[in-house]
Amino acid sequence: TEMLDFVEKGYWMALPYRLVKDLPHLRLSPLGVIPQRERRPRLIVDYTFNGVNEETVKMMPNEAMQLGRALERVLYSIHHANPHFGPVYVSKTDLADGFYRLPLTSSGIPNLGVILPRFPNEEQLVAFPLVLPMGWVESPPAFCAATETVADLANHLPPSHTLPLHP
Repeated sequence: TEMLDFVEKGYWMALPYRLVKDLPHLRLSPLGVIPQRERRPRLIVDYTFNGVNEETVKMMPNEAMQLGRALERVLYSIHHANPHFGPVYVSKTDLADGFYRLPLTSSGIPNLGVILPRFPNEEQLVAFPLVLPMGWVESPPAFCAATETVADLANHLPPSHTLPLHP
């Protein structure tokens, strides 16, 4: 059900195996499910199964992953803000399915294929992510780097710049 939802949202595409079996660099990894407390279980791909994570060239900056001590970092930034610019305003945005907001390049997609469970009398399907997938080693630092970049750009807008009201 979750994979169907992702396909309908344009995050993944599902194709018959017979159409993609000869793609260069095709790798198929198994799906897994991560239980979540007080939330729906989440699909994740086991990219360690056939070495995708181990063989991925790490290009994303790990230092962008500022996980933990968030309150300490926010309070420090507020305390050290330049009073010349007036009061500090804080915005916290929680992106639903945040990884699924960053597209992949088409050349890497066949490496991140997923074999879907096969139903009796049905053709074998393979799913390909069009966006950062859960389970790939580069997804967390890429997502963090993107959100840090957006924050940097927003924080460096000239004071005279006005944004349109959100609908």
